[in-house]
Amino acid sequence: MLTVTEAASAHLEKMLKQKEVPEGTAVRFVDDGDGVVLRQDTQRDGDAAFQHNGRTVLLLDARMSELLAKDTLDLKDSELTLRRPKEGE
Repeated sequence: MLTVTEAASAHLEKMLKQKEVPEGTAVRFVDDGDGVVLRQDTQRDGDAAFQHNGRTVLLLDARMSELLAKDTLDLKDSELTLRRPKEGE
């Protein structure tokens, strides 16, 4: 399963609050054809949900969970980044 660092979770929560996104809405990784991007969405059956301070901040469907299973979502220079493990890790 995707690993989400504390810094990334806090950043997602802050982002949702700043944009005044209603409770019950989080961000979801989706494949837009050019890569993986974040979109606002609500939780669906079968989703993996990541929380911070009691609020759901990130959602993944089964396909995206599998695609990102070995990755880590982190915060670097105030930007969310997906880190993939190096070969052999």
